Amino acid sequence: MTQSPNIMWFDPLLRAKTNELVRAVQCLRDALLLHETDSGARKRARKEADKAKFGLAVEALACNLILLSAIESGPKLAVPRSHGFLWRGDGSANPVYGQHFLSAIDGLASLGLIEEERRGYRLSARMRVPSLVRPSTALAQHLPLAPPDWRSVKQIDDRALIILKEGKDDDGRAATIAFRETANTRQLAGQMRRINEFLRSADIEVTGQNTGLSLGKDGQVIAPYRRSLRRIFNNANWRHGGRLAGGFWMGMERAERFERIRIDGERIADVDYRQLFPRLAYVRAGQPQPEGDIYNVAGDGSGRDGWKRLMNAMLFADGPLRNWPEGTLQHFPSGTKLRDAIEMLATRHAPIADLFGTGLGFQLMRIESDMLIGIITHLASLGVTALPLHDAVLVAESKAHVAADAMQAAFSMWTGSSCAIVSIEFCPR
Repeated sequence: MTQSPNIMWFDPLLRAKTNELVRAVQCLRDALLLHETDSGARKRARKEADKAKFGLAVEALACNLILLSAIESGPKLAVPRSHGFLWRGDGSANPVYGQHFLSAIDGLASLGLIEEERRGYRLSARMRVPSLVRPSTALAQHLPLAPPDWRSVKQIDDRALIILKEGKDDDGRAATIAFRETANTRQLAGQMRRINEFLRSADIEVTGQNTGLSLGKDGQVIAPYRRSLRRIFNNANWRHGGRLAGGFWMGMERAERFERIRIDGERIADVDYRQLFPRLAYVRAGQPQPEGDIYNVAGDGSGRDGWKRLMNAMLFADGPLRNWPEGTLQHFPSGTKLRDAIEMLATRHAPIADLFGTGLGFQLMRIESDMLIGIITHLASLGVTALPLHDAVLVAESKAHVAADAMQAAFSMWTGSSCAIVSIEFCPR
């Protein structure tokens, strides 16, 4: 699916927060139902259950359009229309989706309340262009859009707290897999439910939103209500991956997080593991940790980012690397051959060279995510709010060293080793 820097992706979890917006949405739903009847678009009145589904779709669309109107860059809203997406055979489709969703979009367009900028279409078997809509000026007669009252919108928790995905295809996409509930899946979902309950009441703010909202790199709104997390497992294997997703801070640029996020009224600190995956690989191999920076393969600090990308790609690869990982070659001297770089890396890290190309990275990612779950759960028990970010947590500045101690302890507990390197970065003054 193609991505645009000024597209907001539809969020089916948005709902009306205030009584005023609830009433406005109900009136909008009634207007659409009446239009269906008067225009002849629908021959028979909807049953109560169908009317409730239709109302849910209208509510989610209305909340998305309110947020869209509050974004200063004026993006378009990307809405799903694909039958394969709206009617998923694995039972994972959100209840907002279905024919009632398409009917709500068509009704809004027919009444002149939204404008359809583009109908989605396929560019190829692997690439699609999304359908785009935007609110018309007439929609302000039904919803609080002048100015847009985005604080009247909330996000509910996703029913799917844990998600199992297939391996990625050639286009980098991975389909969701239906799974049978077991004691293990209930435990994993329970962990996420408790974390979300703590985060829901935490004091988390984003500055600079009095004049409007902004979009993150993920095409979602940067807003403090987006703190409901889910956990994603990979390759149809519960032992692979498990990283957390869904938080607004995950779509922000690094500098922007420091500048705009406040926890308990304080600026944040970024507390993270250094060189975590290769260090976990050394633990897995039962080998002592190397001295110094693991990614300083050349010995003079040159090309560090390239060596980091290459090494982690080799840990994740299931077989020999045949091409340079994306964004890697530019960090090496002109004319460097991939096979020479791989040989140099394998020589520098001979104790773990036999782990390259085995797909170990997804298992290491599961360890990483388990540690993060334990860390943020432990910190929550101390009353410390921690926002997870892959191999790091964002905490209030005054809690940075508490978080660092928790991360050291988690590494030791999971690996039996005390070789973790934990760094603390504070907001530049």
